[in-house]
Amino acid sequence: MKGWRWLAPAFVLLLVVTGWPIGRGIWLSLHSAPLTNPDDRTFVGADNYTDILTNRSWWLAVATTLVIVLVVVVLQLLIGLAFAVALRRVTLLWPVTRVLVLIPFALLAVVSAVVWRDAVTTGFADEWFKLGEVGHFGELVGVTVGELWRGTGITALILLAGLLRVRSSLMASAIADGATAWQRSRRVVLPAMGPAIAVATTYRALDTFRILEGPLLVDEPGAKLRTAPLLAWDTTFSSLELGLGAAMSMVLLAIMLLMAAIMVPLFRVRRVV
Repeated sequence: MKGWRWLAPAFVLLLVVTGWPIGRGIWLSLHSAPLTNPDDRTFVGADNYTDILTNRSWWLAVATTLVIVLVVVVLQLLIGLAFAVALRRVTLLWPVTRVLVLIPFALLAVVSAVVWRDAVTTGFADEWFKLGEVGHFGELVGVTVGELWRGTGITALILLAGLLRVRSSLMASAIADGATAWQRSRRVVLPAMGPAIAVATTYRALDTFRILEGPLLVDEPGAKLRTAPLLAWDTTFSSLELGLGAAMSMVLLAIMLLMAAIMVPLFRVRRVV
């Protein structure tokens, strides 16, 4: 009970900081509130949620977002693991190397999106691979590559923290027992890295799911490839439907919570017996 005396202030502060915006968003999502006249609000109950959940365009946007998340997270885990192995072997200037891999993540997301969008459409990628007219889909690919480039460094450092949990004495014992490289990876390395893999996967999936800057830069009227956050932004600030936009935000929050609840146990690698 004494510990709660120390935790209570932080818990209350966290509850206020997170609870108030969420509560405000839920309350607003139950109203029809045009942004042109915020005081003209009409209680509509769950009508906004019904409109969203029965809207085909919404689910197409969610599916597009999930595809981007899947591609980005899988590639970041694979490339990040390779970087983590390389960083573990670096002994010269190791603090500098760990800072350098974070430079892309330190850049503004909009900067990364612009750079890679231009690279795919008119820059070096277009010139090297002779892409020609890539259109809106190619621009979205460029945005996806930009998100992949931006988050790989932080993913590598998270995986490196898990890799450092593998004791050299444990690996030496496995080698002495005649374990192959695959067996050592499957029975020693991956179980020790389980928490780091779960953290990296969940963090990068949730962070990528809210991708907005890149799709907003390549958005075109009538475009079919739109992400769910972009649709929420467009509803709120283009269509000026504040209540419907708040409802979309609440649905996105629910999807993200569901993703986290699924991925944390799913990607926690357990020891194989």
